[in-house]
Amino acid sequence: MSGKANKTMIGLFVLGALALALGAIVALGSGLLFTKKFTCIMYFPNSVSGLEVGAPLLFRGVPIGSVKDISIEADASRLHFYIPVVVEILGNKIKLAPSETGKKGAETLVQARKETPGDLLTQLIDKGLRAQLVTQSFVTGQLAVSLDLMPDTPVRLVGGAPLPEIPTVPSTFEKLTETIKQLPLQELVNRLIGAVTGIETLVNSPELSKMPGKIDTVLTNGNELMVELRSKVGPLTQNLDEAVQSFTELAKHLDRRTDGLSASAKGALDSFDATLKESRSAIAKFQKIANSDSPTVTDLNRALSEIATAARSIRELANYLERHPEALIQGKGGPHK
Repeated sequence: MSGKANKTMIGLFVLGALALALGAIVALGSGLLFTKKFTCIMYFPNSVSGLEVGAPLLFRGVPIGSVKDISIEADASRLHFYIPVVVEILGNKIKLAPSETGKKGAETLVQARKETPGDLLTQLIDKGLRAQLVTQSFVTGQLAVSLDLMPDTPVRLVGGAPLPEIPTVPSTFEKLTETIKQLPLQELVNRLIGAVTGIETLVNSPELSKMPGKIDTVLTNGNELMVELRSKVGPLTQNLDEAVQSFTELAKHLDRRTDGLSASAKGALDSFDATLKESRSAIAKFQKIANSDSPTVTDLNRALSEIATAARSIRELANYLERHPEALIQGKGGPHK
């Protein structure tokens, strides 16, 4: 009986241990033991002072991995040195957008692409994936490795490593240092020294020391001129006021004279208008008299005809008397026998 009880206790103990182990894996690992990790390498040509193992690997500021190893390599033929930095990328850090989830059960970029890490990295490099050192803290000087898409930068690869390589670009501090190195610092310093010397010579020159006295004289003359102008401006203003008042009175007189002139002109225009009306009436009457069909013209024509007939009769009588003057005594028929 005791043997059977011991076997049961042992079995229960083993099952409990397995359950505790699984729980520890889930609780402590938080899924990291089942997460795919991709190891890559990058070469930095300059100092990486401030970068340490365990420093974060960022993609546009979001942690997606960490630095695993930092070393230094030399090119014996050229005596050129490189600093290889090995990083580890967590495959579950870059997830799909909400509109892309649910496609064949994929939840991350790696699952959706269904490609090897090397092929996916090659495509990202073609799109401009570059590595750059960035500062985590200006106080401590700690650095981190930042990944981003920079398609306008050249692809700088060293090659020869068994791991996939990510191209690097100079950091902002390196670019600033390179720009400062290209500046003609000695020439700028010489010009600055020359400018300071010229300023010192100008400040200590005798002409500049006399300048305050000349300025004081100019200000005094200016004040005197202003006083004189003010003394003349008063009378000028009074004369201007009198001129304006005289002009106002003249305008009033002109207004009154203009009113009388306007009344006279209006009367003359009225008289001229009446004359024009009488002229039009006379012209109309004359046109009626001068018309060939009017009674006056007809009577006048008849009287003129009668006068013409009487004139002919008188002319004939005169001619007859001229030939027969005796007719005045004897009569037209002569003496009767």
